[in-house]
Parts: sequence; C-alpha cells; structure tokens
Amino acid sequence: MKFKNIILAALVTFATVSCTDNFDELEKDPVALSANPAGQLSFTQLCMSGDGYYQWRANLIYSGGFVQHYAGAWNVTEFGSKFKKNDDYATAIWRNGYANELKSIVDVIEKTSGKADMVNMNAVAKIMRVMIAQRITDLYGDCPYSEAGQGFSKGIVTPKYDKQEDIYNQFFAELEEAFVQLNAGGGDIKGDLFYNGDVSKWKKLANTIRLRLAMRISEVKPAEAEKQAKAAFQNGVFESNLDNCIMKHLDYPFNDTPGALDFRGNGLSYALIGNENGDHFSTVMINFLKNNGDPRLTMLATPKTGGEAGGTPVPGEDLYIGNTPGLFQWEMKGGSNAISGIQPYLKLRTTPFLHVSYSESQLLLAEAAFRGWVTGSAADYYKKGVEAGIRQLEIYGAAPATPAAINTYLTAKPLVAGSEKEQIATQLWVTYLFNSIEAYSNWRRTGFPKLLPITNPDSETNGVTPTRLYYPNDEMQKNGANYTEALSRMGGTNDWLNKVWWDVN
Repeated sequence: MKFKNIILAALVTFATVSCTDNFDELEKDPVALSANPAGQLSFTQLCMSGDGYYQWRANLIYSGGFVQHYAGAWNVTEFGSKFKKNDDYATAIWRNGYANELKSIVDVIEKTSGKADMVNMNAVAKIMRVMIAQRITDLYGDCPYSEAGQGFSKGIVTPKYDKQEDIYNQFFAELEEAFVQLNAGGGDIKGDLFYNGDVSKWKKLANTIRLRLAMRISEVKPAEAEKQAKAAFQNGVFESNLDNCIMKHLDYPFNDTPGALDFRGNGLSYALIGNENGDHFSTVMINFLKNNGDPRLTMLATPKTGGEAGGTPVPGEDLYIGNTPGLFQWEMKGGSNAISGIQPYLKLRTTPFLHVSYSESQLLLAEAAFRGWVTGSAADYYKKGVEAGIRQLEIYGAAPATPAAINTYLTAKPLVAGSEKEQIATQLWVTYLFNSIEAYSNWRRTGFPKLLPITNPDSETNGVTPTRLYYPNDEMQKNGANYTEALSRMGGTNDWLNKVWWDVN
C-alpha cells in the first residue's frame, strides 16, 4: 500500500544519509531518508498524534484530567484531577513540539519557498506550522514563533517569545496566504498523510482552522474574531465528515529514542495502553451522555462488569457508570469493575486520530451565527454539528448509530434559547474527546461544560483548575532574556494559574 510505504518512510532521523522521493523503495530501509520536504511533512504529521510522550502527558494526563474527559488512572487522577505539578508532564509538548515538529515544518517552508513546482507544498507547510504552534501557544501563552525553528538556517538559537496576540495575527495572515496560494497548478503535495495531496481539502482545512482560531479570540477581541470568522466562512470550511483531518495509524509501538524515532502508532492509544486500563471516562462525560439519551454512550463506553457490592451487577443497577474526578478507580464504590470501560477499538495503536472535524466546524458556526457573525441558523448548524459528532465515531470502528436513534436525540435536544453558549460549548467538549488539548482551550474560553469541583485536600491549587501549562524551567538558562520578558507580560511568575491572552473568562 502506498499509504503504508509513506508512513514507513517517515520513520526518520534527519541526520541520515540518502535522499530520495521514492517511497516504495523506503519500505526496504525505512530509516534511510534524508531531510527532504516530503519526508519531513510525513514525519511532522505522524508526530502530531503519534508522539506517545506528549500525548500521554499533555493530552491525556493534564488536558484530559483538567476538563474531566477521563478519571481513575493513577497519573490522570493524581496530577490531572488533583492539579499537582510534574515538570515532565507540563513541558512535554513544548520540548517535542519544538524539537520535532516545528523545526521540521519550518525547514519545509524554507526549502519550498519560491519554487514554482512546490507552491502547494509550501502552502501546506504553512498550515501545518499554524496547527503545531496553535497547540503550543494555547497551552503556554507567549512563546517563540516568528523566530522558532531557525537555529540551523539562520543561527537563531535564542528565539524571542512573541506575544500571543501577535502570534494569532500571524496565524490569520498565514492561513489566508496559504488558502490563496493553493492551486491545481502548484505542484504535488508529496508525503501528505492527511489528504493524500488533495488541494481542495487543504483549502477547507485552512479555513476551518481559521474559524477555530477566530472563535478562540471571541471573548478578548470580538471585532477581529467576527472578521476572521466571516472570512473563513466565505472562503469555505468543511462540508461533511469526508473533509475531516484524520491521521491513520499503524500497529507499531511508540519509540522516541534518538536515532530510532517511531511515531507510526497512535500516541494516545499508547498512553491508554500504558495506563493498564486504569483510564475511564469521567462521571461528567458518562452522565451527560446517559442523561440525555445520547447514542454515543454505547459507542464510547462499555457496560460495567461488576456490581457495587461485588460480584456481578444486580438487576436494576445502572450499567454505565463514570469515574468520579479526584478518585482513583479502586476508590470507586465496587472498585474498577463497577465502572464503565472504554471501548477497545478506541485504544488500539491503529486507532485513527481526529485533528479537525466537520462537527467542530458546524458547532463553531452555530456560535458564530448566534453572535450574528455569519448567515444561517444557529439551530441548524448546531443540529448538523451534533449529528456529525455522532457519525464521526464510526472512523474508530464503532457500529453506526441508527438514523432513528440520531433523529430521536436531535429532536429531544435542540438548541434552546437562553442556553446557546453552554449547549454549543458542551457539545464541542464531547466532539473534542480524544483531543483533550482542544477541549481544554475551549473550556477556558467559554467556562463550559460545568465541571465537578475538586475538593481533594492534597490538591496543590486548592481545587482551582490550572489555566495554562508552565514553561520549562531550563528556559531561564537557555533563553533567559526572552523568557524573563515573556514572564513579565504573563503575571511575572512561571505559574500555571496565570492566564493566556485570550482567556478573559
């Protein structure tokens, strides 16, 4: 399969020997790929969901624990639910995001710039740079962007920390530039594991990300948010689940040992496997799905196998029980067998990873329409977004919900006047399941859904959910002047209770 061969080609370190675009040959020697744009694009795309190191720490433990997607496993509960600091967890995506992803994609941009046969490759790399940096800045705040990844090409080893507002302005400009730049005559998009070189889908991805970012700044800079949301909408966002930005993974274990990098498997699945089935969906998630008759309940969760008093469940016991945030699985009444599990197909190394979805785009348009920023009915966008969110679970191997079940749910739970923002944000929280980093950002922006208070006496924040991740402490030694300047703009201390620029909730 060409797809498999391309993925094998992306198992690289970029100090290796030969240079080739013949991916079929690379199956014979998958690590022998030098730093060419196609290989680097594949590598970067794989890293974004195949990096088990930060998927485990930034996505599952901290973001997934903070927004109460998950609970029960030791590390998710101890650190993600009780809000305890762990430098390794807090800095994982900063270290690997810059070292592996941003450095590689900046190199692609520089190598393809000004080349007529690589116009589309250059545009895609710009979109990828925004995708990578968006996660970093939304988690940390001010950070290197305009000078990041240029240590080799320009000798910039102490890049400045750009203000987050300035970074967002660059994001919008680059997405517009990439959208205009993409064209049928702009050359092949080689090494593309997301869309196999489909220019039209990349154009829609650029606009859908632009819509996401527009809504992200809706509370701090509404006029600019409206401008950017309108532009994204007019240029054309996702039109169906067929446009979803999905990374398909292979059955390979994660390896981030220098010289043997392997990101072909799903990094989040690696984390779930590594937690030895200790992860469960939280009571907040399970109760929302269950109490609203949501078809996704059985698509996501398995019924419990044990009763509250031991043995098997007795007649009348609820079979779908979540894990209370702040409690370890063994502290739940009846123990771990008395709470629901996660469907096995969601925890395979071959499980796809969903980066950006049609469901997300429609729910964001519902909010934009509610605000009067785009044409169309907020209720209609909402309905489409929820339905797409149910149907997108099929990519993981879930049995499709019946049309009757979907229609019953949509009819019973329409968008209700007076609660639009809460309903839309809560549905986004469900849609972002498995991409908890995005859920964490949207929760900070909106304040929804309403999460369970954390009352554990050993919480390091007295139950206050952190509002950012903190910078690596060695930045003081490596990039001291720029680090100190950034901190002066962000509360003066490297604290995770300070807020990023757009978080004014």
